[in-house]
Amino acid sequence: MQIIRGDDYQSWVYSNEKDLVIVDPWLTKKQVFPKLNWLLNRKSTEEPYLLKNKLIDRVTHIIITAHFSDHLDLDTLNLFKKTTPIFTTNSAYKVLIKSGFTNVKIVGIDHEYKLNSLTLKIYKAGKPYNTTTFAYSLADSRAKVFHEPHMFNSELQIDNVDACIITVDMVKVFGLVQVSMGLNQAKIAKSKLNAKYFIATGIAPKRTKGLISYILSIKESYQRIDLLPASCQRVGDSLSL
Repeated sequence: MQIIRGDDYQSWVYSNEKDLVIVDPWLTKKQVFPKLNWLLNRKSTEEPYLLKNKLIDRVTHIIITAHFSDHLDLDTLNLFKKTTPIFTTNSAYKVLIKSGFTNVKIVGIDHEYKLNSLTLKIYKAGKPYNTTTFAYSLADSRAKVFHEPHMFNSELQIDNVDACIITVDMVKVFGLVQVSMGLNQAKIAKSKLNAKYFIATGIAPKRTKGLISYILSIKESYQRIDLLPASCQRVGDSLSL
């Protein structure tokens, strides 16, 4: 299995045999809160991996971890076939079905799903996202990767993780509610998972602009992730397991 950084924020690509699985894809030049650009927006700084390598038509499965606009970007998703299998949350399901997608599956915590040569397992996310998003692992016969897009759930029981994709840039709303982990928390999560490889996601949150950005307290650490060290630091970088 090959893990590939899909963009300069939080999109991921998994390649295994004939399967190409993408997570929270973002392929437009600007990601915006639907119809409210002034509320939340983020510009891309690099060409996404799928576009650069003309791989859109090769995607076999899509995973959408949340219904938030920076995970579910409809302008991007409309570039894919409406019949592409999508695994996602209940809230995201409603948006996708309304948008014409016909093969959408609502995932369940602790449930497993076969994605041809890969096995997807769903885990409960850490608070405050435990009721709206999910973490997951993706595995083949040789290796397993774990991905938590926001806050790691320290109560998880998960074994044999080869690589973990987790946040390192601490973000708090109004300075009180933490929605993304800091570097020290990421180190603890990596240790608990006993993961050999570490990959940072949700990087550079200060690039997010708009009214919402003014209520966020941010401490960025992604430029210091060599302290772990980390893999897949730039768009297109890959890790083979």
